[in-house]
Amino acid sequence: MKLKFKNQDFQNDAVNVVADLFAGQEKIQSTFEISQGAQMSLMQNELGIGNSLLIPDEQLNINMHEVQKQHNLPLSDVREDMRSFCVEMETGTGKTYVYTKSVFELNKRYGFTKFIIVVPSIAIREGVYKSFELTQEHFQNSYDNVPYRFFVYNSSRLSDVRQFATSSNIEIMIINIDAFKKAENIINQAQDKLNGETAMRYIRDTNPIVIIDEPQSVDNTPKAKEAIASLNPLCVFRYSATHKDKTNLIYRLTPVDAYQMGLVKQICVSSNEVANDFNMPYIKLLSVSNDNGFKAKIEMDVQNKAGNVARKTVIVKPNDDLFLLSGKRDLYDGYSVAGIDCTPESELIEFSNTEFVRLGKTIGGVDENIIKEAQIRRTIQFHLDKELRYTQKGIKVLSLFFIDEVKKYRTADGEKGIYAEMFERCYKELINQPKYTELKTQFPASADVVHNGYFSQDKKGAFKDTKGDTLADYDTYSTIMKDKEWLLSFDCPLRFIFSHSALKEGWDNPNVFQVCTLIEQKSAFTCRQKIGRGLRLCVNQDGERVEDKNINILHVIANESFAEFAETLQKEIETETGVKFGTLQISLFSGMKYIETKTVEKIITTEQAEKAIEVLKQSGFISDTGTVEKKAEEIKELEIPQELESVKDEVIKVIENAEPISVDSLQGKTYTETVTEEKEVTYDEAQELMQHFENKGYVSKSGKIKDTMKNALITGTLELPKKFEAARERLESVVKQADNKVPIRDASKEGVVRLKKQAMLSPEFMELWSKIKQKTAYRVQIDTEKLVENCVKELKNMEQIPRARLVSQSADINIQNPGVTYTERETRTMDIQDSYSSLPNILSIISEETLIMKSTVARIIAESGRAEDFLNNPQSFMERCLEIIRHNRHDLAIDGIKYVKLDGQEYYAQEIFDSAELVANLDKNAVAVNRSVYDHIIYDSSTIEKPFAKALDDDPDVKMFFKIPDRFKIETPIGTYNPDWAVYLEREGEKKLYFILETKGTTDLFGLRTPEQLKIHCGKEHFKALENGVEMRVAKNWNDFKIKN
Repeated sequence: MKLKFKNQDFQNDAVNVVADLFAGQEKIQSTFEISQGAQMSLMQNELGIGNSLLIPDEQLNINMHEVQKQHNLPLSDVREDMRSFCVEMETGTGKTYVYTKSVFELNKRYGFTKFIIVVPSIAIREGVYKSFELTQEHFQNSYDNVPYRFFVYNSSRLSDVRQFATSSNIEIMIINIDAFKKAENIINQAQDKLNGETAMRYIRDTNPIVIIDEPQSVDNTPKAKEAIASLNPLCVFRYSATHKDKTNLIYRLTPVDAYQMGLVKQICVSSNEVANDFNMPYIKLLSVSNDNGFKAKIEMDVQNKAGNVARKTVIVKPNDDLFLLSGKRDLYDGYSVAGIDCTPESELIEFSNTEFVRLGKTIGGVDENIIKEAQIRRTIQFHLDKELRYTQKGIKVLSLFFIDEVKKYRTADGEKGIYAEMFERCYKELINQPKYTELKTQFPASADVVHNGYFSQDKKGAFKDTKGDTLADYDTYSTIMKDKEWLLSFDCPLRFIFSHSALKEGWDNPNVFQVCTLIEQKSAFTCRQKIGRGLRLCVNQDGERVEDKNINILHVIANESFAEFAETLQKEIETETGVKFGTLQISLFSGMKYIETKTVEKIITTEQAEKAIEVLKQSGFISDTGTVEKKAEEIKELEIPQELESVKDEVIKVIENAEPISVDSLQGKTYTETVTEEKEVTYDEAQELMQHFENKGYVSKSGKIKDTMKNALITGTLELPKKFEAARERLESVVKQADNKVPIRDASKEGVVRLKKQAMLSPEFMELWSKIKQKTAYRVQIDTEKLVENCVKELKNMEQIPRARLVSQSADINIQNPGVTYTERETRTMDIQDSYSSLPNILSIISEETLIMKSTVARIIAESGRAEDFLNNPQSFMERCLEIIRHNRHDLAIDGIKYVKLDGQEYYAQEIFDSAELVANLDKNAVAVNRSVYDHIIYDSSTIEKPFAKALDDDPDVKMFFKIPDRFKIETPIGTYNPDWAVYLEREGEKKLYFILETKGTTDLFGLRTPEQLKIHCGKEHFKALENGVEMRVAKNWNDFKIKN
């Protein structure tokens, strides 16, 4: 098969910006003499051909500004020392194709012939060369078979350099930076074959146009910059998705643009994480440091006071005891920090029991191979599922596995490694499922044939790990590139590819639909690198690009959660490309279209006058001589053609004057007309608008939206320059879309709720407070037999305790202007078979946590018949037992709870009402009142508490009421309780009633959540114990409550 290429607008735009820089340049070639020296006189007349710039830098600067405005980019100026320009294109959108086409376009328009492509590595060099091979026929057809040559610089073939200098055709040299940045490089040494000149001298005299592929990896040092300058370039074009230095940016296609325009695959992430595995002493070393003393950041399992265990990050120092830090989990007994080693490449932490863990590694976790095999299995599943859908469309599906050590896939002598064995085991199991029967027929190759790896070898042929930029990598990359089209064909049985993680640049294939990262550390690969190898849109068996978004979905099977992936991807895009999510940029407004409606004054033309006269005569309103025949009121009802509707009022005015109507009496008169006009915001206007927003304090200098702008949008007070008033609705919509995050509170509605000190001194408050200020303590008595009976019953009915599980989740990644988000798609789980080296002392732990005897705990577990669940997952079983025993104990304790007054202990009003001012949103959570301690009641519910407060305040029988502050707490066995209201009521001016009220949406206690119901019961018992006439009730509506009481 042959890959086919087509013209795409966004790629043509990127080509044109480069070509348009030289507008005004004549099509011409320059010549220079290649001196051979006296002894070679026969060659003295040979001419070399190079590039020549005929327009001044001032014109180049003007051209660049036009290009930058056209593409909504910041304006910059060409530096005198080097004409350098940046083109930014997201990975997978064809930057190699673009700069190749730019070469031909520059030759076609201006006659430039000498081009050098500088790359950072062998991988990218081979990828560029392969791209030139693949596109050769395409560009020959597109540019009238113009003769051209492309070659990879080789220091053993310096004749290529001579031909580069002397040929009148298009010459393209591909060279990696290491080949010419040192003085000792052959290219910089005088050569007899070149008549005593250096190859660099030949290159310099051609004044080449230099194209840098991945400049962040090429000219990233002063030495490298000197090397680029030594080429004596006419100009330099720098192509990358992740520029670090954006000098003279002339084109930009961001990741956001690429995803939203459908130019690359959409992204779906499947995470693989272990759940419920807290049964072994898990420790992972995240980082070490010796700044201000040795310390390390570790991840470990920590048990809270409620007995629940969660994985947390902890900072430890020498002699710290992990047993204490874990919440006294027996599993960590003996793990005290004995030493921390910060030596680069040897970072580790050692424990008192002689165990140690290296940076990025874990002890006590689930076997890494279990997770890796689950990742491989999941990748094969995704792959086969896509083959079921895509094969009939002629699309070959490929999956790519990145590994960090070659030996895990293939040993040094070529035998299968553990990953290869895992793959074949999973593939055989899955392909034999009935679901994939048709695939087994279509792809009959055995499991050991459908996968292969690309790795470098040493001189003895042994496979080895490399960094991707050595001579040993050359044959590896060459093989990969040669196989690019073959891999896309159904005739090729290879569908699963394993590659060393160093191969992160230079190779990708459009039909990679799954990327699986079998690496030890989450940080070994960036998210952008993970997705970069599979972003290109796929092709079918005819080599045609398929642009269906429903097909172009890249699955990343990652060793992190998709939430982490989305968050990290957003940070990487911001760091690497400069795209700032949630900010305003010129590009958001430049080119924005809107409708402007305005009233304009016009003059009646002769043509309009003649048509009006004709209509009036035909309708009998005027005679042939122009005399008015009907009243003006009737003329107002006259139906006239649409084009004359705007002049109708002026015609009526003339008629009302009872004058003869003629063309002369109408033409020249003025009238007003409302017109609508579609307008477009120019680059300069967008720049003006951004400056306005900054001056008003709406945005920062970088365009970050401030709270002042958010508030102005909420309140409808956003100030705009007068010229943009017509575009207000459209502009506000753009701003909101750029920052569609959680709404902020409206600062203009914030108000102060003040304490009324006089109310605190009033007899009504003093009397009410005296009734409720007494503190109490509770006493409980538990029926042990009833506790055992209830707990056994609940444990018997408890759901099965799962084993530790590997949880695989999938989510679609959405990349938009406000940020990178994810949408969950599915979740799958797999039990992890494991045997535990030690088990927690469940009887002691539960007894200590619940304050019941060990023998009672043992009875409950034994009589429930669920002891086997303990072996399934000890920690989960223990947590569930704790929960059941604890809440049953609380239930029984509360049923028989008794409160007693504590002599001399009371709540002090000054402490409870200690805030003289509170802040509230006066529109949303506060209501003004008169009969309370504060001038407003701050409420939690607008449907229950707000109307309840207003009803209390409007009731003349209510002498004092207030929301009881949070500091007023009643102790209960299940935590503290804070009731809602205190109310002092007088009936018929004599009978005094004191109520503590809990407001709920229902007065049926069985409709409430159990813990709340129990706390309310305790509250009632507390106030009953005070024995002073105060009663606690539950109320929904004050008026209903008052009638019933």
